[in-house]
Amino acid sequence: MAESFDRARFTARLATSRVGRALVVRDVTGSTNDDAWEALGSLGDGAAVLALDQTAGRGRAGRTWTQVPGRGLALSVALRLGCDVRQAGIIPLAAGLAVVQAVHALGVPAARLKWPNDVLVEGRKLAGLLCEVRRAAGGGEAVVIGIGLNVAHTREEWPEDLRESATSLALQGVTVGLEEAAAEVLNRLEPLWAELQEGDRGAVMAEWTRWGAHWGQWITVRTPSGPVHGTALRLDPDGGLVLRTAEGPELTVWAGDVHSSKEGCDAV
Repeated sequence: MAESFDRARFTARLATSRVGRALVVRDVTGSTNDDAWEALGSLGDGAAVLALDQTAGRGRAGRTWTQVPGRGLALSVALRLGCDVRQAGIIPLAAGLAVVQAVHALGVPAARLKWPNDVLVEGRKLAGLLCEVRRAAGGGEAVVIGIGLNVAHTREEWPEDLRESATSLALQGVTVGLEEAAAEVLNRLEPLWAELQEGDRGAVMAEWTRWGAHWGQWITVRTPSGPVHGTALRLDPDGGLVLRTAEGPELTVWAGDVHSSKEGCDAV
């Protein structure tokens, strides 16, 4: 496990005006998302929490996020929403976009986005996100964006069942510390957040579309109500994934896991 987090290295790379300027660093915690809700109340808008070891990290749909102590970035940022809470549906896309932009800047040009907010390299998962919107203490809505980014993992450090489906910056030939990875993600997140708060979702959606991995492919989306099959066409204006089904009509899905598939078959 990494012995410490070098704040000087982090600060030297951080270029934000607000996001991540108040940073709590923990050697170990249950969930950085939970800690970020507390930090929002005590440190204010844009507060972030980073943990070298996270014992109860959450993923989407009730999953857990596997953390190898000191090897991956577990980072959560707390932000107050503006007046237009309808932007909440775009936040996961913006957060994923920030991560893929950061990963490109760090030296992994093959990274792509998997709807709604995973980052993949040649089909292997590099990063995942979990966004939680709640009523904030003191009134108003807020969001915590939780980011898990595999930084320094070797293949052998993952459980055996993840070794074929996960990757890390190190496995992609990039050697950086958690400090640089955290700062780069925050640097990319702040301007995207500003665009959303100003009501300009179009630029975020267009850039997400540029890095999306599914367009024109026949896919299966395993939704809470069952699997849906279709060709991935585009993003809906509110962030849903628009598919063309085998019967011809278009269908928009709002939640689920995307898998590559063959027409008429379940995901492979």
